[in-house]
Amino acid sequence: MASETKNRETWTEQEDSARNVVPLNQLRLSRVFRFNDPQTGAPQISDFPDSNPTGDTPLEIRMKHFTEIENFSFLAHVLGHELGGTTPRPIRTVAVLQVPDDEFQSFVNTARTVGLTDEELADSVLDVGINWEHFVASNDNLLIPEHPLKITDVQMQEKIDSLDFITEAFVREINFRSIEKATGPQPGTKTRKSHGATPDSGQAS
Repeated sequence: MASETKNRETWTEQEDSARNVVPLNQLRLSRVFRFNDPQTGAPQISDFPDSNPTGDTPLEIRMKHFTEIENFSFLAHVLGHELGGTTPRPIRTVAVLQVPDDEFQSFVNTARTVGLTDEELADSVLDVGINWEHFVASNDNLLIPEHPLKITDVQMQEKIDSLDFITEAFVREINFRSIEKATGPQPGTKTRKSHGATPDSGQAS
C-alpha cells in the first residue's frame, strides 16, 4: 500500500508541476495547500487528494488522512474570512449536489436555499469539515486494512462520504469567490480546484 500511494503521490506532484501550481508554503507534511492561481493570481485551496496518503500501516494512513481533512478545512476557513464579502450569496456548488446520507442530504437541500456572506461560508466549511474529520477519526477501530480510508459500518461510511462531498463543495465555492474577487464575476469560469466544473455544476470530486 505504501509503495502504491507513493507512486500516486509522485504522479500528483508531476501533475501539479505541469499546471504551474506552486504551494505558497514548501515546508509541509500535508498534501493540501494554498496557492495562487497562475492565471488570475487569486488565492486558492488545492484539491483534496483522491489517493491515500503514504504510510507504513493502515492506521498511519488513516491518521494522515484525517489530518489532511483538518488542514483542508482550516485553509479554506482562513481564505473565506480573508475574502471579506459582506453580501449574502448562494452556494452555487451545491445546486445539484447529491450525497448518500439522508440527514446530510437534507442539510444540502437547505444550503441550496440560503445565501451566505464570505465569512459565514468560511465558518460553515470549518463546521462541516471538523465534523468530517471527527467522523473519520472516531471510527479507526472499524477501518478495513486493505482500504484504510473505509470502515466496515456502511451507514457510517455514507455519513463520512457525505461530509466529504459537502466540504469539498463549500471549498470550491470559496475558490470561485476568490477568483471572482480578483477578476469580477465570469459565468462559466473554470478553476483547477473544481476539476473543470463550473460553479453551477455542484459536482463533488
